[in-house]
Amino acid sequence: MAKIIILNLKGFFSNHTPLLKIFLLLGLLFLSFFLHHLLALGVVSLLFDNGFDLFFRYDLTSQTSVNILKIIQFFSATGTFITPLILYGYLTNFQYGFKTYFSRQAVLLSIGIVLLIAPIVSFLIEFNMSINFPTWMLKFDKDSEVIVLAFLKMDSFIDLLVNLTVMAIIPAIGEELFFRGFVQKNIHRFLRNSHVAIIITSILFSLIHFHLNGLIPRFILGCVLGYMFYWTKSLWVPIIAHFTNNALAIIISYPYLKSFDIVQNFNHYSETDLPQTANSAIIFSLFSVGILLYLLFRNSKQIDGNQN
Repeated sequence: MAKIIILNLKGFFSNHTPLLKIFLLLGLLFLSFFLHHLLALGVVSLLFDNGFDLFFRYDLTSQTSVNILKIIQFFSATGTFITPLILYGYLTNFQYGFKTYFSRQAVLLSIGIVLLIAPIVSFLIEFNMSINFPTWMLKFDKDSEVIVLAFLKMDSFIDLLVNLTVMAIIPAIGEELFFRGFVQKNIHRFLRNSHVAIIITSILFSLIHFHLNGLIPRFILGCVLGYMFYWTKSLWVPIIAHFTNNALAIIISYPYLKSFDIVQNFNHYSETDLPQTANSAIIFSLFSVGILLYLLFRNSKQIDGNQN
């Protein structure tokens, strides 16, 4: 009986008005977010002593508290980006781009772009940090930065695998599903301009991370991921590229922050401590990324021509 009801709900809202679909998505987001946090609370309460109390207060000097935050982050990201969007797609027959064919060359090119764009990103972080933001915004940014550092402090290979799941796999699938698969496609459908859709989506993508020092580089990364999706029409390509970007940062952090003491070192730590990017590396990065983007564009056009 339940199976019949579920099957009958497939595409049930496909012919309804856009306004009703917006309310449907908002309802699914709220319900999913609430239920996933209840699940997180249940898991934390089962796995940890005093888990219920620790769920509502955290101490970043405690590894137990950090582990609980990772569990909350897992359920929060899944409940915000993945579950409601999958349900919305099922109920409205909305196509995100999972079924679109993509070539192995497109995946390899996208991974190469993400790897070679690192010097540009580093330079943009340096430029971003030279901008004078209000003090209260910098305080909020510092608070979020310490949480990220606490997450990235890994004492074992298991911690590395957990972080790859929580900070690379889930964000790559969820954020690309939401921003490229849903937001960018709908803005494009409404404005009939793919470039404007990519720019607007990338701005939203950058702002939602609440990290001032990453505003500009994350916007550029969002544009790159947006064009990957626009050219290939497959959501898997930006998902793989997004995962590669996050996974690379996590793997690099593994030996660097393994012995990092949050209490003693954080107040003295700053992203300005990182070495400045050499001009030659930036020029090489611009040149190589430009070539790979062009090759990805040509590859996508060739596939479109073969399919037509």
